[in-house]
Amino acid sequence: MEFHLVYAGDLLKAAGSGRTGKRVWEKHAIRKYLHPQLKRLWKTHPALSTYAARTVEIDDHNNRLNPPKPWLEFVAHNYERSGTGFIPLITEPNGLACSLDILFLRPDKPGSITDSRGDLDNRIKVLLDALRIPRDGSEMLSATDDPMPNPTYCLLQDDSLVTTLRVKTDTLLFSAGAQDSEACLVIRVETFNVDPFGSPWELHL
Repeated sequence: MEFHLVYAGDLLKAAGSGRTGKRVWEKHAIRKYLHPQLKRLWKTHPALSTYAARTVEIDDHNNRLNPPKPWLEFVAHNYERSGTGFIPLITEPNGLACSLDILFLRPDKPGSITDSRGDLDNRIKVLLDALRIPRDGSEMLSATDDPMPNPTYCLLQDDSLVTTLRVKTDTLLFSAGAQDSEACLVIRVETFNVDPFGSPWELHL
């Protein structure tokens, strides 16, 4: 399965400590930006739309079947964080992993993917974190700050499910946001199956 996600806007506007130091605002903004693209993918991709239309009956702790409910509702409940349900496409239980091929356009000259210590550009690190669901409430804004859609569609359960990462940089030739932090990223995602015997409740492509 192959598809593209696009992000255009401000990336890494401010540094600091605490929640700002964790880049919570930036990750939140990227997740929110990509949510409608992933939601549309679930509706338009033939295999995904079939799963999205499914209903399931899940045993409770007393081995009684609950009334059928949409499968995506079950997924969102399973990946709930601080009252917000998340629907990741690529998860460990469904046996999927992916490779990412990123075209990173920014006002800078091409290059500088790593710094003098060999560390990956912080903006790419923020992007990878934003592609996954939050691990807990500390990686989320409060509902009063800027509520996320509920449920929120995400690419990954965890960024460890990215097996290959390729980044190409080039100069951004149009304005996508604030001049010092604007960026446009075209993300090519290719999924593949690493565990054909995943959970029967999960997605298999």
